[in-house]
Amino acid sequence: MRMRALLGLVAVLAMSGLSAAAQPAGAQPVGIRWRAVLVAGDPTLPVWDNAARALAERLVAAGVVVPGQVTRLSARPQEVASGARPGGLPAAIEAIQALRPAAGEGCLVFLTMHGAQDAGLVFAPGNQVLTPNLLDKVLQLGCGNAPTLVVASGCYTGSFATGAMARDNRVVLTAARPDRSSFGCGAGFELTVFDDCLLQSLAQGGPVLGIRERTRDCVQAEETRRRVAPPSEPAAHLGAGLRGLVLPPLPATAAPVPPPRRSKTG
Repeated sequence: MRMRALLGLVAVLAMSGLSAAAQPAGAQPVGIRWRAVLVAGDPTLPVWDNAARALAERLVAAGVVVPGQVTRLSARPQEVASGARPGGLPAAIEAIQALRPAAGEGCLVFLTMHGAQDAGLVFAPGNQVLTPNLLDKVLQLGCGNAPTLVVASGCYTGSFATGAMARDNRVVLTAARPDRSSFGCGAGFELTVFDDCLLQSLAQGGPVLGIRERTRDCVQAEETRRRVAPPSEPAAHLGAGLRGLVLPPLPATAAPVPPPRRSKTG
């Protein structure tokens, strides 16, 4: 399907008020089983795929996802050969719209790639941009009022934690303020600074507020250690319906990733 036609379909369905999930906004936030879409949006470096793959493995190992409902998308041929689906913005939109959680289930959407200021997340090749408003519409279609956890990892992604994205049934964690870069997108890195810190925090589990605070503190400490500036200051939104969300520990399933060696923005 051509990109313009696909985006047109999103707009038409959003205006029609159709919603895949009819759960109330106050759905119980404890004991959720997740349907997940994990997206590495750029093939130029392995850092994004490393994070998406690691999170997929942890979710499955912890048994917190609906069986068969972890979709990992990648733009790297070698990742597709090892189990990921071909990526790109249209594929990400289609996968999120298809989540359709049932009662007691929620949506988990993890997006990691470069970001552009005053724009959104940038899929490569093609420089196709996922804006916060477009993601909001796609989530409305695929998740409705179901509990929804979104991670937007990239430079300038704080815009995903405000505006239309800031709904009561959502937790949104982002890698940086809307006007700040994040760090770790460079040759020699295994993970971006934010993705590394987030995975470390998820390994402990617990209330989502604590996960957010641990991730933020880890990012601040790592940026200070590396003497990079200005600080990225990860932004977040904790919707009223999910402030009590508790996540189980998601420990690493393999040997720990060695620390990155150089600091570049993402």
